[in-house]
Amino acid sequence: MKASYLKQVIGFFDPMQSLDEEHKDWYVERPDNPEEAIKIYLINNFTDTKILFSGHRGSGKTSTLSKLARDADIQAQFFVVKFSIKDELNVADLTYTDLLLAVGHRLYEVGEPWLDSRLKDDLDKWSAEVSRVVAKADQAEVKVEAGISAWFLKAKGLLKTGFEDKREFRQKFEPRVPQLIEFINRIIRAIETHPDAGGREVLVILEDLDKPPVDVAMDLFSTKGTVLIQPECKIIFTVPTSLLYSGQYNVVKENFSDQFPLPNFKIIEKSGERNERGWARMREIVERRMDSQLIELKALDHAVEMSGGVVRELVRIIQGAASRALVAKANVIKFEHVEHAVDKLRMEYSYSLTRDEYIDILRKVHDSKELRYPDEKPLLDLLHNLFILQYPNGPGWYGVNPIVHKLIGVGA
Repeated sequence: MKASYLKQVIGFFDPMQSLDEEHKDWYVERPDNPEEAIKIYLINNFTDTKILFSGHRGSGKTSTLSKLARDADIQAQFFVVKFSIKDELNVADLTYTDLLLAVGHRLYEVGEPWLDSRLKDDLDKWSAEVSRVVAKADQAEVKVEAGISAWFLKAKGLLKTGFEDKREFRQKFEPRVPQLIEFINRIIRAIETHPDAGGREVLVILEDLDKPPVDVAMDLFSTKGTVLIQPECKIIFTVPTSLLYSGQYNVVKENFSDQFPLPNFKIIEKSGERNERGWARMREIVERRMDSQLIELKALDHAVEMSGGVVRELVRIIQGAASRALVAKANVIKFEHVEHAVDKLRMEYSYSLTRDEYIDILRKVHDSKELRYPDEKPLLDLLHNLFILQYPNGPGWYGVNPIVHKLIGVGA
């Protein structure tokens, strides 16, 4: 499935499209991809292991996890429950209670046909009890007959709205979290022991946990990590790269079995020379989605260079360049169309680059290729928001996103 004309390119290069079953032909393997290592670890680990899967936003974590979930060996050993927390809740102020509630709801949804009547009755009674406890004082009556499924939906809807009511809900619901975890574990056991499960274990894959702000992610995995690991099944948590570079990471790793980073495509070496292998893979990402005759080679290489090796950045650049080419009534994407798309993205980055301190940090990283700064927070913010990119090379090195170079007065 390739775009054969320019108008198709816009739809085929949707930066929000992960590579699911329908789009698996677009997947390009990268050097140092940890997918096989994660698979081996999961299959051969006999504990309820909890894994952190890290990477820059837009690096391809969701697509990699989709491919892992489709793997025949994984499917044979695990009952996979995979979902995006961003689709379920408001990630801007996500809490551990929200996250566990979403996990409980999704496990109930997929496992409901396999749950016995006693467990269902217990869940319905519990939801009725919780409804009474968290009801606002001015509500004369609380309808509780709808059952656990309706309660889950109502609770998640409240948590996603961002209104004041959810603060009160969280305060009243938090003492009930141990009960929620107990029910989560009963659902897991019901699924794993059901004859139709064929002896498979539950594997939960939580996507888009790299989307919350840095402070929210730190609270989830550092302060509340001991609670997040209590569900008795294997879980993969996606996390932002910035979490690994926090001074709190030593606390975080005490609660999680292992962490696997997904590196960017290394398109340049620390010396500044082009990495031909990584560069070719980035070209391939474009060529798998569109006819190569729709873009000039010079334009394609410019898009690859400006992407910094981040897949979503490349996709955004190509989509923007195709749109510009259509406006210019061109038949192919040219260098100037790519440059126009890059200028637009550069403007977006500039909105967040308002502090002299940020510019100073970025210049130091550009010159030294290292992460060094007395104050951790601005450094982590820049890493979290793709101003700073990490590249594999032994212990790794760091560079400033090429799109940002002009904003800080350094040469590409």
